[in-house]
Amino acid sequence: MDEIKQYEKLFKGRKVLFIMPALSTGGAERVMVTIIKHLNRELFSPTLIVLNQGKNVLDLEDTGCKVDVIDLKVKRARYAPLTLISAIKKADPDTVISTLGYLNEILSVVLPILPKKIHFIARESSVPSLRNKADSKSKLHDFIYRRFIKRFNTIVCQSTEMLEDLNGEYGIPKSQMVVIDNPLDAEYIQRKSKEECLEMNKEAHNILAVGSLKKVKNYNLLIEEAYSSTSNTKYWIIGEGEERENLEKMIFEQELRDKVVLLGHQINPWKFMANADEFWQKSHWEGNSNAMKEWVTLKNKIKV
Repeated sequence: MDEIKQYEKLFKGRKVLFIMPALSTGGAERVMVTIIKHLNRELFSPTLIVLNQGKNVLDLEDTGCKVDVIDLKVKRARYAPLTLISAIKKADPDTVISTLGYLNEILSVVLPILPKKIHFIARESSVPSLRNKADSKSKLHDFIYRRFIKRFNTIVCQSTEMLEDLNGEYGIPKSQMVVIDNPLDAEYIQRKSKEECLEMNKEAHNILAVGSLKKVKNYNLLIEEAYSSTSNTKYWIIGEGEERENLEKMIFEQELRDKVVLLGHQINPWKFMANADEFWQKSHWEGNSNAMKEWVTLKNKIKV
């Protein structure tokens, strides 16, 4: 897997410490688990730290990922810095790689008091300036990105758009960044896609959307499209989030309960992907959609 080899070239020394906010089934978390799973164990010894287990915990055994997991049991991000500093020092890694914006922000602030011998890598999961602008604490996020994120030795971007955003909006030198596409565990998703999907009606034209129920995903547009679609079309949305109540209200008011189904969190989204006729994604912005890539992989039946 080329993407894994690209990551391996970034790692310094044998002991690599992966840090994630939670061991959940989100896209960023699954990318990190895929990297850990396929890491060359003859060259690297990985350990995984999570701030807490989180909701909808990823089944590492099912994915085939073997790694020691350290759960810091930190419930809120503001309590994380001191515990995280202690855990990193105790693990004594050669390389640390973290993912997701707010965790990268925390690490960037405390980097000066961590051992200088460690090579620190931040993996970005979205277009930072757009994500920051959508947050109620946008000014704080922008301040940290302008002042502290460049403290990382290397920043991994999923796309050229991310790299240009970090350079143009926050002045991070391009020499500090690298673009690496997200690796897909094709064998795993193909295996899971073969499980029976009883929910979808094979006679209907099934359109699937996968992603947390947030405004950025633009699901209001999906509901508008459903209202104007043919009677044989059915929309399915996999994911949970703060917009569920608003979406349920829209679906009820437009009498679309038979056409738009909120499936909530699904342990196995790939069985739905394998049975969907179309994949719906019209987010206001998207870092690099793993779900879209997975759907294309399944539809093309890429061999591994």
